[in-house]
Amino acid sequence: MRRFLYAVCLFSASIPLKTYAQLGEADALRYSQDILGGTARFSAMGGAFCAVGGDLSTLSYNPAGIAVFTKNQLEISPGLTLQSTNSNNGGNSQTSQASSFNLQSLGLVATRKVRKGKDDVGGWKSYNFGFAYNRLNNFNDNVTIQGYSHSSTYLDYLTAQAQGTNVNNLEPFYLAPAFGAGLLDTMSNSNASQYFNIIHPSLASGSGDYIEQQENISTTGSMGESDFTFGGNYNDRLFIGATFGIVDVNYNLTDTYTEIAEYSDPNYGFSNYSLVQNLNTTGVGYNVKLGFIYRIMDWLRIGGSVISPTFFNLTDNFSTAWQAAYSGAAPNYSGPGGPVNTYPDGSALGAQTSYGYNLTTPLKAVGGAAVVINNQAIVSADYEYVDYSTINVNSNDVNLPAGYTSQLNTAIGQDFIQANNLRFGAEWVLYPISLRAGYAIYGNPYNQSTVGYTSIRNTYSAGVGIKINNVALDFAYTLMQYNEQYQFYPGQTPTTLKTNVSNVIFTLAYNFDNPKNRAAHRRRFGGYPPPPPPPPPGAY
Repeated sequence: MRRFLYAVCLFSASIPLKTYAQLGEADALRYSQDILGGTARFSAMGGAFCAVGGDLSTLSYNPAGIAVFTKNQLEISPGLTLQSTNSNNGGNSQTSQASSFNLQSLGLVATRKVRKGKDDVGGWKSYNFGFAYNRLNNFNDNVTIQGYSHSSTYLDYLTAQAQGTNVNNLEPFYLAPAFGAGLLDTMSNSNASQYFNIIHPSLASGSGDYIEQQENISTTGSMGESDFTFGGNYNDRLFIGATFGIVDVNYNLTDTYTEIAEYSDPNYGFSNYSLVQNLNTTGVGYNVKLGFIYRIMDWLRIGGSVISPTFFNLTDNFSTAWQAAYSGAAPNYSGPGGPVNTYPDGSALGAQTSYGYNLTTPLKAVGGAAVVINNQAIVSADYEYVDYSTINVNSNDVNLPAGYTSQLNTAIGQDFIQANNLRFGAEWVLYPISLRAGYAIYGNPYNQSTVGYTSIRNTYSAGVGIKINNVALDFAYTLMQYNEQYQFYPGQTPTTLKTNVSNVIFTLAYNFDNPKNRAAHRRRFGGYPPPPPPPPPGAY
């Protein structure tokens, strides 16, 4: 999950996870999961197109779909995404929203019919080439979490991480700036290697003091794929295709965590502090896809595809900024930690870094079937297998600790599992109107025994289309719902996050014949054929 930063797992036990939260299991999963996207027709039918084809979005799932096209097509699909997340932390509920306009799909397919004589039958009917850009993931999100704590603070977690480390060797992103801001200090007679924090004494005093905890997680960006596909139609029975895909990633995170004293601090004059984490990830990956569609009978089709792992080369730019605020005229504290400077200058403290790494996503296998009913309706179903435990991260960058990615891969293998994804779709053609509906369920990627919970994504979709002569206009609405859990820091009771993602998608498509195809048809049949009947489902 994209917020799977602080879950208790082997990785967080091996290396302080928040200390290097910029590269973790969340990143590995974020770029390995695809969401429902693409053209309006594809989205409205739940993405169940493995055995249907005839849509440019299939280039990202089953490239054989390009061979189903009988005409050239140019299409564009703009969309609007609305995301709402409700957080519940100990009964404190917050709802946050985000919206974005985006390009869901853009592409072109060119068909070339095979020249044959009047008496030729069977064999290859056509070869098609296409290019399509399809959005695979939308990272625009905004989450706000609020809670209260009478017993612990994030500084307790940092204090435990700092123990035994000399003050001159504290890591620069979290521990050193927390110390510099006066939030942590060394114990007396500890050789500057044992620590306490200034909030814990108030929470442990038994007086009922507590702090307010807030976190806002704002993300932007997207992941899209440019597909170059070639396919062929053999005897209107077997359709095959191959795709070379280039995936681009742009992800931006601003995470602001704040703790506010809901008490008067006579010792330190502490008021509040904030930690801001910024992460920007950019990069490119590539993959290949092979697929087929076979028309067993006029009313029954099957399809299958294999999608290779995507091999990413990614670069992260990460930074932290701390700022603490103090008020009142509190005296210098001289308790168990000795004197403490209670009035730091308040300027932001932190560090920044950049590093590169390679990420390999899992291989995916897709199978599907479609039934055509009376040449007027189609019902389809797809099954997709993906094993998230096979995600692999590799880096030799000197800005990451030695052995870091090895331990991360161990954690991935233990915390992620195989997932089974199902997609269902239906289309009813009342020429020139088409009605569509779909449903998809994306299986849980988490190992419940180590992570402690599961997360299944359900997507509901519907749409309508109209086709007049060579122009098609389609509309789709999709709703994805899922739950996650999130912790401010290890040891805290998890916060439940309930997310709804709505997509409104429009597709404008223009179909046109290749002049050479029309000339070949006239040579073969001696004139212009009569106007064709309404196209069956899947033969756009």
